[in-house]
Amino acid sequence: MRHLRTTLAALLLAALFAACEEKETAVGIDLVDPDTFYRGTTHTLYPDAAFSKVEDTLRTDITSEGILGNLTDPVYGRTSAILYTQIALPSNAASIDFNEAQVDSVVLSLTKKNLFPDTAATYHLRLEVRLLDEAVETDSVYYSTSQLAVSADAPLFDQYIDVSYTDTVVHLTLDNHIKDVLRTSATSSEFVQHTKGLRIRVSDGEGMMSIDFSDVRTCLTAYYHNIASGDTLRNHYTFLIGYGAKHFMQFTHDYSGTPLAAGGNIDGTGRLYLEALGGHAVHLSFDTAIRAFAGQHPRAVIHYAELLLPLAPEASTFTPGVVMAMTQGSNSPWVGIADLAETITIRGYDGTYDPDLNRFRIRLPRHVQQMHRQGNDPGMLLVLDARRSSAYNTVFNGIADTATAPKIVFVYSE
Repeated sequence: MRHLRTTLAALLLAALFAACEEKETAVGIDLVDPDTFYRGTTHTLYPDAAFSKVEDTLRTDITSEGILGNLTDPVYGRTSAILYTQIALPSNAASIDFNEAQVDSVVLSLTKKNLFPDTAATYHLRLEVRLLDEAVETDSVYYSTSQLAVSADAPLFDQYIDVSYTDTVVHLTLDNHIKDVLRTSATSSEFVQHTKGLRIRVSDGEGMMSIDFSDVRTCLTAYYHNIASGDTLRNHYTFLIGYGAKHFMQFTHDYSGTPLAAGGNIDGTGRLYLEALGGHAVHLSFDTAIRAFAGQHPRAVIHYAELLLPLAPEASTFTPGVVMAMTQGSNSPWVGIADLAETITIRGYDGTYDPDLNRFRIRLPRHVQQMHRQGNDPGMLLVLDARRSSAYNTVFNGIADTATAPKIVFVYSE
């Protein structure tokens, strides 16, 4: 791909000098897609304001993937992820009659998707499963800061286990007390209120694992035989947890001894902190720069634009997947920028990390054109797309030094 750019860039450079009145720079050459020929002038916008802020309204009850565990990071301190979930009947079951069942064993199964921070490592984790003392309500909304009281009874599971990158499903055989909870006769809604649900957490150990709720192997299975009929055959009944049952995750952060310890908004002059799991989002404003450009070039047409986000030296080598750019909406606080309507691929929005240049890149020509037409920047919010199920964070350079600061570089004509 980079070899194709060289020839096309040379052709474009000659065209730029012939077609534009303003002085051209080599920056515009790098902005052009390998299969696209642009005739225009390059321009750079630098942010006039930036800060990092805790994303404290992150809903965690609307995802098909969750995460469990603890991580300690020199920049972001200690983060813990805890799962709360209903125990629900299968979607095609209106009721259950388990009064006559002799429950032999109950196994909680969690389909492991990824491990963090090192996906190829093995982690020694103490998993704890407890019954809840209050139900996870189907019609309630839960956020990353939500929590529910747990039962005073002994844990249903409290043991160290090894979770390896080769594992696909983690199986936990629960304490006998769960058998008494499941032996009831109830409708589906009554059953949820009766059982209340489970809290699952890693009470000790470093490492996190993400869980695939959409996988049918993530479930609670009761193995039983029917004592009333004299049936000696071993049957099983599958209850829903996670996907198909109301669930949410609680994320806790301890920033003691870190740059984020003071709390509140963190000024973006020196650094910008982009964190997963209900951590920090990045706010950027290019208002001064876009107003000046729109005033000088009212008829400009944006052909190509990208937001460049250089990583700070202390950023982790484990980089997040995709950075999402949001803007102020007319009917909601934040909506995806116009370019997010396109597929997130190399030909579309992008938003991924470039290891060669040690930066993230977001393609946003439609958004820059929109700001130009409005004559202002309503503000931009950067968040991580998998921030509910991935533990990866990053740190960007602040806005003080234009040589290393985030910036929008674009090609335009008029």
